[in-house]
Amino acid sequence: MTGPEPAVRIEGLTCTYPPGRRGPQPPALRDLSLTIWPGEFVLLVGQSGSGKSTLLRCVNGLIPHSHRGRMDGTVVVAGMDTRQREVCEIARKVGTVFQNPEHQLFSGNVESELAFGPEHLGIDAALIRERVARAAEATGIGHLMGREENELSWGERQRLAIASVLAMEPTILLLDEPVSGLDADGAGRLIATLTRLNREEGLTVIVAEHRFERFLPACSRFIALEAGAIVYDGPPAAFARANPPHPAPDLTLPGGHGTPALVFEEIAFTYPGKDRPVLDGASLTVRAGEIVVLTGPNGSGKTTLLRHANGLLQPDRGRVIVMGRAIAGQPVAAVAAEVGYLSQHADTHLFAETVEEEIAFAPKNLGFSSEKKEDCIARAIEGLGLAAIGRQAMPLALSVGEKQRVAIASILAMETPVIVLDEPTLGLDAGRKRDLAAILRGYAEEGRGVLVSTHDAGFASLLGGRQVSLRNSRIAAAEEER
Repeated sequence: MTGPEPAVRIEGLTCTYPPGRRGPQPPALRDLSLTIWPGEFVLLVGQSGSGKSTLLRCVNGLIPHSHRGRMDGTVVVAGMDTRQREVCEIARKVGTVFQNPEHQLFSGNVESELAFGPEHLGIDAALIRERVARAAEATGIGHLMGREENELSWGERQRLAIASVLAMEPTILLLDEPVSGLDADGAGRLIATLTRLNREEGLTVIVAEHRFERFLPACSRFIALEAGAIVYDGPPAAFARANPPHPAPDLTLPGGHGTPALVFEEIAFTYPGKDRPVLDGASLTVRAGEIVVLTGPNGSGKTTLLRHANGLLQPDRGRVIVMGRAIAGQPVAAVAAEVGYLSQHADTHLFAETVEEEIAFAPKNLGFSSEKKEDCIARAIEGLGLAAIGRQAMPLALSVGEKQRVAIASILAMETPVIVLDEPTLGLDAGRKRDLAAILRGYAEEGRGVLVSTHDAGFASLLGGRQVSLRNSRIAAAEEER
């Protein structure tokens, strides 16, 4: 009598991406072998660039079919050899949620997105409606029905991407940093849903995630990667005991007494064609020498507020004041000399051919001398650990975490008196988060104003700044929300 067939069987897997500007690349995965059985809940952990996302791409067949590079070894998923089957065949059994929801949303509105997958599986219309309803309920996006995708926040799009995959009801589900853009309620709901599907319906779940602590009660197995090789494969509890979280530093940042560096004064804003304002009387002051951490649910308007900081959006009512001057009527390029703004995802930020060109672009356009420009570039590269990647690497060919660090470096190199970062920790491992928090605390100690929007409570504690929350279109002190 034979036992059950493995959900995933990998033997001797080595994956190498094409040569870049630095020449041949080291293998992203090195002679990796593992077996995952039906009904397991596996968490992949490891530093940025350790091979987690590459492993998921090998499981769903994107490697070798849709990504350049060389794959040696065997990957068999749900009985299918990924070399011999097309990605579309594998996708009938293997659902994938990518790190960036923009990479998999395209239908225009929420209902169409949820129905797209089931429709292409040839499912009856009545059953499609049931699946759509279940997926929306499971991910808490019922209130988004009827909305256009371009109206959604990044976190709401992430929930939609997850729901669209759940609606296909795969037997194996791959998720790459699924809670990175979710608020606490959304993350808790997702983990509860994955736990139920795993335990009650036997769904095989494989999650790549840096913030592994919240998954501890749900998963049955940890696999840790380092430089493309497995360095731990076993029970979650043993891994957690061997890798306790670092204690938060004893922070004594100054705050609340410096000159106002960035002021949002009674900001009201409604997107064109919409009836309800996203912001309605939102006020916030960030002082020189202070870090302010902005929190709030997905869709509450945090990104909308931050995009007012450098004039990307103009308020319907109210004022934005930077370093004592209202910015109304000023071009974005002029405001950028004083406000360094990082958008929510690095893919929307990066454009240059090399890491060096990316980081040098703003200092060059701000008129820095050659000596000052080089000093700013070197400082950003060192602080964010980019030397190992190399100045000539292509930014958009890097891993998500590496791209994020390059994008952050390009902002920090501007040496602006005000720094505004929107969800800066996507793809960053725990060590890189500590490094970034230390850099931002150093900037605050130098007298800069720092405003950070984040759902990452651990990162917020590392920053040690004043916490405020955006709810119901207005700002409240964090303690007022308790």
